Parts: sequence; C-alpha cells; structure tokens
Amino acid sequence: MEVSLASLLASPIASTAIAILVVVIAFKLAFYTIKKVIVNVVLGLATYMVCIHVLNIPMDIGIGIWALTVLLGPIPMALAALYHGL
Repeated sequence: MEVSLASLLASPIASTAIAILVVVIAFKLAFYTIKKVIVNVVLGLATYMVCIHVLNIPMDIGIGIWALTVLLGPIPMALAALYHGL
C-alpha cells in the first residue's frame, strides 16, 4: 500500500491534479470569505443608517463596533442602537 501511494504522489499528473484542486478550493474559500465580509459591512451600514435617519437615535459608533460588524453582521450595530436609545 505504501509503495503504490508513494508512486502515485510522485506522479507529475497526480501532483498537478492535486495542486489544481487545492488552488480551486482556496479561491472558493477566499471568495466566500470576502463576500461574507462585504455582506456584513453593507448590512451593518444599512442598520446604522436606519437607526440614525429613521429611528432618530443619536449614535456615536467607534471602530470596535465596526470591527464587530465585519465579523457578526448587523447584530453589534443593533445592540449599540439599543444601548444608545435607552
């Protein structure tokens, strides 16, 4: 078993196929991550605009809330609006 696996991994065709598969998976993962971050920022910005202009909540948002918005979406912005609205 070890000899056949070693010879398969030493094959240039197999190593090229594995390298292409790894690159495709890496690009898909990176695209998903970038897309998710952009969606979270847009939803956080929309939540911020609704809180400021529609609900008339005076909010002073720092970089920490925006950083959490990148990771968690509009949830930190909604919690900050709840905090500032009380």
